[in-house]
Amino acid sequence: MHKILIAHSLYPPHVIGGAEISTQILAQTLNPSYDVKVMTVGGHKEGEVLTDTVNGIEILRLPFHNRYWIGDSAQQVSTPDKVLWRVQDIFNFRQYRHIKRYLSETMPSVIHTQNIPGLSLAIWKAAYELDIPVVHTLRDFSLIEPIKISAYSRMYRKISRRYSRMISAVIGISGHILITHTNMGLFENSSKHVIHNIVEKNAAVQDLYASKEVHHNKPLDIGYFGQLTEVKGVQYLIDAVIRMDEKIAGRLFIFGDGPMLDQLKRMTGSDPRIIFRGKVEKSQVAQKMKDMDLNIVPSTWDEPFGRVVIESYQVGTPIYASRVGGMPEILLDARQFSFAPHSVDEIVKAILHYYNLSEQDKRHLKHQCFTHCQSFNEDYLLKEHSDIYEKIITRRG
Repeated sequence: MHKILIAHSLYPPHVIGGAEISTQILAQTLNPSYDVKVMTVGGHKEGEVLTDTVNGIEILRLPFHNRYWIGDSAQQVSTPDKVLWRVQDIFNFRQYRHIKRYLSETMPSVIHTQNIPGLSLAIWKAAYELDIPVVHTLRDFSLIEPIKISAYSRMYRKISRRYSRMISAVIGISGHILITHTNMGLFENSSKHVIHNIVEKNAAVQDLYASKEVHHNKPLDIGYFGQLTEVKGVQYLIDAVIRMDEKIAGRLFIFGDGPMLDQLKRMTGSDPRIIFRGKVEKSQVAQKMKDMDLNIVPSTWDEPFGRVVIESYQVGTPIYASRVGGMPEILLDARQFSFAPHSVDEIVKAILHYYNLSEQDKRHLKHQCFTHCQSFNEDYLLKEHSDIYEKIITRRG
């Protein structure tokens, strides 16, 4: 059985966003067919590599060896500290020593890196020196714009471009994220692939879909699931609901937390329709999504994928989303269900589009959503990755 080492900045139980969930799904999907181990960064600053087991997979947690640990999402970090963290993370020599020692001892068939902040470009160099092929999945834009300081990002991009020549294969979770990187000269020597994220099949979630009721001619319950940051565009969604007749836009439930929370609460004034529910437990997300008439993703930045779309479709709840990044690739129909970012008017139109559908059309849409998400499954994920691994392993052998 071939050994696959999956490496990512964080791994459950430490979850900040969808990348951690997608990495765990990948590891667990591959595990029956390969000898899978995961390398990540733990919350201890110094000392040894700690090992534990999550769902039968051995997890190696390196010390974070930097100014702070990126897994601590509650920590307030100043801009100078962020910059100094990034500078140290370009090539973290202490991580390099841990990684090289472990790779020398275990010699995996393939290393599959995901997001690498915290591990740094050192992981690619260590693998290259030991002639271990690396597959890299692009889950965000941290290789080309690690922080919003253009001079630093330009410098880092030059370095990551050079290191990316060491990579055997690169995977984008959308065509958009892959093209964005290759157009900037990264991954010159890599074979190039697009493999969308998936959501796990789950009997409880299927039951939620089956029990979902479609309401007609009643004020809508609208959902937002995600972080409360500037680029997520929640402010435009709140504005749209405030502007609409309460007979149409009944309630807006905001599930999430983040630095904009207080500002958004001030925006809502005394409008009782805007309800902040905080970050929802992962096990409760599907239930809350099912309870909504529609969910909206009003992002203003180039979302690499948008896991929330597929999660919502699983329970039969339609999604309307900004036309940004990889979103149009995964929506049921990008013409009908997407809108221009930064536009309150466009969000109002999207909500009205759903409200004005006939009851029969709403029922049909519920079914279409569920059917559409079925192709984003474990069989697809396993086959696509196996094809890439086997080609690389055969070439080496």
